[in-house]
Amino acid sequence: MTENRPLSWTGDFHTHSKYSDGRCTIEELVDAALSKGLKNIAITDHGPANIGTGVKKSATYLEIKEEISKLQEKQPRIRILTGAEADIISCQGDIDISDQVVKELDILLVGLHPYVKPKSFTDGVNFVLGNQAAKLFPFFRDKVKNLNTKALVEALYKYPVTAVTHPGLGMPLDLEEIARACVATNTAFEINTGHNYQKKEDIIKVGKSGVGFMVNSDAHFAKTVGCFDPGFALLKDANIPLEQIVNLEINRP
Repeated sequence: MTENRPLSWTGDFHTHSKYSDGRCTIEELVDAALSKGLKNIAITDHGPANIGTGVKKSATYLEIKEEISKLQEKQPRIRILTGAEADIISCQGDIDISDQVVKELDILLVGLHPYVKPKSFTDGVNFVLGNQAAKLFPFFRDKVKNLNTKALVEALYKYPVTAVTHPGLGMPLDLEEIARACVATNTAFEINTGHNYQKKEDIIKVGKSGVGFMVNSDAHFAKTVGCFDPGFALLKDANIPLEQIVNLEINRP
């Protein structure tokens, strides 16, 4: 990774407000992004199937969009995107946001979360309970890993996903297969600095696919908006080319 070129971040595209499990208002998140010199921020609250942390219903995103529209008039110096971090709720890659609402979003993130309301009883047994069982009984892990990978890949082909959030966190995945699917669907592979769980050896393997990496804060507090340094350090350590980091702006002389 070359270091002698001026660099800047275009935006933080994964943040949470009080509409889900964040601790700040949208305006507070935007003010924090402005203080970091960001050009863009996306408000991407959890989907309604995320137990205990999601928005009340799919239509809540339309309320968020309306609030953002009014705030955007007051803050022309930064672009505020209406987004969502949707949950996968079935083995077939279905998400917990309606197609009508997805069309209204500026950005759609999709991630695997362990505690969600499944689409069906069968999905609950195989997908939700299966991941819990894999933690207790290691011999389930390969089966669950394959199921998780299939579900996420299906979602990438089914929806206009901008980025996969915290891939492999708490739910096993074939990361290289996910990366190949990201390349095929023009989806970014997130480097998540909110959890800082990702390993250099995995990023090296994933990077060989040519996938675009998006460094995001997953901020739930204003103070962590735009905190990208750990993610950049990880990518640098894995020798990922700067051009492969999609929200990094290379200021050429």
